[in-house]
Amino acid sequence: MGKPAKIFVCTRGKKCPKRGSEKILEELQAEIERQGAEESVEVKGCKCLDLCKKGPVVVVLPSKVKYGRVETSDCAEIIKTHKAGEDTVERLVIKKKKK
Repeated sequence: MGKPAKIFVCTRGKKCPKRGSEKILEELQAEIERQGAEESVEVKGCKCLDLCKKGPVVVVLPSKVKYGRVETSDCAEIIKTHKAGEDTVERLVIKKKKK
């Protein structure tokens, strides 16, 4: 098994906490336990990720995928996807702006 996925939830920004990021963090932690994913997924709160318009924002390493407008109902799918080492939950991915 590779390194565990590390999931960071913006909990110390201005917008994400107002949009429920603490509940997202709690639900992700609970989902890790429900799915027995303690060895393959870690989750922590973090500082502002500078994507306030897309909040609540979640970033997953090492893949560097950024999820926006995450809801508690998305947490099971996020954990399941990254526990299995799969790539992304495509519908939540924040798309890069074309230059």
